[in-house]
Amino acid sequence: MQSKLSLVITALLLVTACSHKPVLTTSSDAQKDLQAKYTNQIGTATKEDFIQEFGPANWCRDESGEQTCRFYKKIKTEWMGQPPTDRVHRETFDEVVATFDTNGNLKTFKATAQR
Repeated sequence: MQSKLSLVITALLLVTACSHKPVLTTSSDAQKDLQAKYTNQIGTATKEDFIQEFGPANWCRDESGEQTCRFYKKIKTEWMGQPPTDRVHRETFDEVVATFDTNGNLKTFKATAQR
């Protein structure tokens, strides 16, 4: 009898734990976090700092000794609709387009996030 009660209680705890959905960050909150993080690093952050966070840049271009790079980190892809004809997807991501001065330090940036 006691083992059945323990089994029922364990099952209820598992169901309760699995049914809890984590609170997702909004796009606005994620973008504000990126803005706050890199605003404090203007003049000190380097391209290597962004590579550690995002991986290799998607593209870079040189302009008058400065370099502008796009860093993109895909978080996940969510599929919606019914296959095969009504399938659409939505990506959640963080993106930063950063400009580095002639010394290689962060000069300006624009952050975007989708949640």
